[in-house]
Formats: sequence, C-alpha cells, structure tokens
Amino acid sequence: MKEGQFLEAQLKARDQPNAFEIDRSLLLEGNQLYTIQDSMLKLIAVEPVFFSDKKVVLKGIPDGTTLLAKPVIGAYSGMLVQIFE
Repeated sequence: MKEGQFLEAQLKARDQPNAFEIDRSLLLEGNQLYTIQDSMLKLIAVEPVFFSDKKVVLKGIPDGTTLLAKPVIGAYSGMLVQIFE
C-alpha cells in the first residue's frame, strides 16, 4: 500500500472476559508467570489466549495478584523482592 490508500478488512475476534495483557517477555516457557506474594516471587500457571509481537493476553490470573513490571534476571521461585510504589 502507498500513502493515502485505505484498506477495509473484516476481522474474526472474540471477547475474552477476565483476561489480562502483559509484555510477552514476562511469560516463561511452560506458560508460567512470576507473581509477588509476601515479598517473594512465586510461579503460577496461566493460560495464554492471544500472542502479538510484544504482548500476550492471559487468563488464569487471580484478582489482586501483583505482577512484575519487567523481567528479573536470575529470578527464581522464593526469591525475596521489594515492591517500589
């Protein structure tokens, strides 16, 4: 396409209730995600429902769960962390 041209498209999509979008870099192999509970990292299993280049839409994250904003190098389950407000 060239500048000034337009495209009309029909997309097949569906609504995903109780889904959450995060950076794809936070999702670990095996569909797991680090959360923070009692100042420690904990792995939880999640269900990816959509992938894009940089984002992933997940289901299975309990309400009120605290997630990492960025990947932590050398992270492991049980690692002590401090939350910055």
